[in-house]
Amino acid sequence: MIFIRLYINSNYKTVIALKPIQDNERFTLSKIVSDDLREYIVQNNLTTGDRLPSERDLSAQLNVSRVVVREALRSLEATGMITIRHGEGAFVNTDDPSIIFNHLLYFWKINNQNVKELLDLRILLEKSAIEQIIHHTDTSYLEALEKVIQKMELTNDPEAFKRYDAEFHMGLIQATRNGLFNQLADIILQYFNDMPSLSLTDIEKETTLHEHRSIINALKESNKEKALELLKLHLQHSKVFRN
Repeated sequence: MIFIRLYINSNYKTVIALKPIQDNERFTLSKIVSDDLREYIVQNNLTTGDRLPSERDLSAQLNVSRVVVREALRSLEATGMITIRHGEGAFVNTDDPSIIFNHLLYFWKINNQNVKELLDLRILLEKSAIEQIIHHTDTSYLEALEKVIQKMELTNDPEAFKRYDAEFHMGLIQATRNGLFNQLADIILQYFNDMPSLSLTDIEKETTLHEHRSIINALKESNKEKALELLKLHLQHSKVFRN
């Protein structure tokens, strides 16, 4: 294994070197370079703010043109893994996965035949949230959820009702206090929230409100099994989220 010295964040640090790309690999150069840079970031445990080698150094180490390196860096920037600062270089970004999650949202939108699978994933996430929050001693989040239900009661606008419904379910996720969990769930809820609103009858409104209240009551009773079953039934037949 070859080792090189790079100056990163004002501290000298030993890092694993990049290997030159072979002639028989050149048919997908920019992809190979971006894949190698991803592995380079992982293998060297780089974190947010760490600077990657310059385009000149990367070009020399990988034996490719700076144009190819530049394309690879832009590709990584598009995924959110790095940030390119004009005149300064490329810096690692590990703190904000929202860009990657938004790529997922785009993928789901153009493959909307997978709505059922996405709903299954949403059910799993919210069920996991309930399993976590059922053991919390802090019940302040229940008061916040009840306020959301009150807002749902006062509106007859399907769009507003849908937003409040999403706010209710996001409140369940946020109660886990898990940032990554929250971001993924937020993207999934955004997907469903972007669906066209359906007409909202009084019966459908009252059914949704009743189911929300029932979930809250089960959480107050610390009845995990009941809360999980109520949540599953609610998400499976809720017209707010059905095509």
